Amino acid sequence: MTKEFIVPMELQSIDSATIDPALWTAIGNPVEEALSLIKITNASDEDIIISYDGIREHEYIVSGKKSVTYFQFNERNDCDTALLAKNTVIYVKGTAGTGYIFVAGYYNG
Repeated sequence: MTKEFIVPMELQSIDSATIDPALWTAIGNPVEEALSLIKITNASDEDIIISYDGIREHEYIVSGKKSVTYFQFNERNDCDTALLAKNTVIYVKGTAGTGYIFVAGYYNG
């Protein structure tokens, strides 16, 4: 059955003062649904690194900037769907600073 509307997940955030340059810190809870779009906003005064598995570095986001990934752009054809997996945890590491890092996501409902 085709899903014809987009539902936002609950906004997740972390105080950048609590992150560590050597350890991955989870930003909120695992995503509750498979996401078609994710936006990570670095509203802190320090650059950050993002991981989607808590092991490897996947994204670098400069202070005051954001990263938007629309997973559907990566589908192979009209029958395939490319999504960020349900229960994925978004991790961050970097120098502790001032401000917050936010994660917003959207899924098909």
